[in-house]
Amino acid sequence: MKKRKSKQVQREDHKLIVQNRPLSPLSEQFRMIVENIELMSIDQRIKSIMITSADPSSGKSIISSNLAIAFAQKGKKTLLIDADLRKPTIHKYFRKNISLGLMGLIKKDTTFESAIIESDTANLSVLQAGLIPLNPATIIASERLKTILADLEEKFDHIIMDTPPILAVADAQILSGITDASVLVIRNDYTVTERARKASSRLEQSSKLFLGAIFNNQKQKLDHYYYQDDK
Repeated sequence: MKKRKSKQVQREDHKLIVQNRPLSPLSEQFRMIVENIELMSIDQRIKSIMITSADPSSGKSIISSNLAIAFAQKGKKTLLIDADLRKPTIHKYFRKNISLGLMGLIKKDTTFESAIIESDTANLSVLQAGLIPLNPATIIASERLKTILADLEEKFDHIIMDTPPILAVADAQILSGITDASVLVIRNDYTVTERARKASSRLEQSSKLFLGAIFNNQKQKLDHYYYQDDK
């Protein structure tokens, strides 16, 4: 069992392409996305960016992670937040330490200094989800979360927030209204066109600024449905 776990950790960390292979064409694509976002921020503030998808297993968490690394590599003080309080994933890519994370901050069980973890990438910090709550949608819509986000925006140049699929639950739609911008991840040959349009429409209606979609060609094994309980 220990050997199997070790292989899993290595495989997940390997997906941080921008960190592990900064000169690859894929890393360059992430840097181009960062450049485009910075150009758009000339006319309006884009500090906090919410990443979501139409469907589960679309690769939004690894897109969020690599995008955060790309911002950090430009010298921007960047924070990656796992705001998926249902099935958090970010901790699989950044296993340096475990903290009480976002839920710890919301419940006032920890401080910013203890909850935020420094990554191996310069300028990049990570705020894990923490313990999974019973009522994630209520917590996401709380004034406490808005206060935390406002405080974090004072501390960082950019905040990348990984969230649940927008067509699965209400969380992402709520968060799109309190972040500066939103991005939709669409997995090629997986996301049905009509669902992609529906997700885009929701983001256009609820977001302060919908930046557009990132198409992900990543092939993934679908072990189980995103929000299905493991049995």
